[in-house]
Amino acid sequence: MRRFIMELQLMNERRHNKIYNDESYTYKIFNIDYDKKDVFQEAFITSKVEELDAHAPLIDSVYKKDGQWCIKFDLIKGESLFSLINNNPENIEEYINKLVTIQTSIHTNFCTAIPRQKAKLQYGINNSGLDESTQFDLLEMLDSSPKHKKLCHGNLTPHNIIISGDDYCVLDWNHASQGNASADIARTYIWFKINMPEYAELYLDSFCNMTGTTKRYVNQWLPIVAAARIYKDNPGEFDILKSMIKVNEY
Repeated sequence: MRRFIMELQLMNERRHNKIYNDESYTYKIFNIDYDKKDVFQEAFITSKVEELDAHAPLIDSVYKKDGQWCIKFDLIKGESLFSLINNNPENIEEYINKLVTIQTSIHTNFCTAIPRQKAKLQYGINNSGLDESTQFDLLEMLDSSPKHKKLCHGNLTPHNIIISGDDYCVLDWNHASQGNASADIARTYIWFKINMPEYAELYLDSFCNMTGTTKRYVNQWLPIVAAARIYKDNPGEFDILKSMIKVNEY
């Protein structure tokens, strides 16, 4: 695998994988300890989303080489929205509006073959390590929330949007589910609060203005989504996520 990788161009690097291009294909190569079932889960969900108007990458094959799993896609060209934001901060409003336009377009789709958002959030809360009383309150909030079946990406960050002229591609569908769009918005808002806090309110304002959704409605999802996120145990996130879990306010 090392010799193969040396012949490729590194496009993006994540906690669990790296993305490379050659002249014809894009390769998502996972860390050697990454679970096989998660690779195939991502491939399955992506294959289902391919059939929709969601600009998902097209899978060519899934294989293992020298102990590392790889998903091979048709070539994905362009620059990540994250890179565009960093390199051209003066255009931040344009880029945030682009992200929201893409995200709300995804929400117009339906895909009954993928996991339900509610079940994923329940699992995350139950395994968050929070005290039983807080878990109970959060699960009650989740159970009483409006039930929708919209396609939700589940991790739509600027890293996962590749822009090429007027076209774009949305990557990393492994967290996708069918559920409530505002919960999906809450997830992206939390990402901004952790990684680009100066743009978090701009993002939320853009979504609310574009869709007519109230901030209060999105904020009602924050404790639920933040608690479910704690389960992932990502470095540096716990304190920020914990600060969002204020069930008494809702």
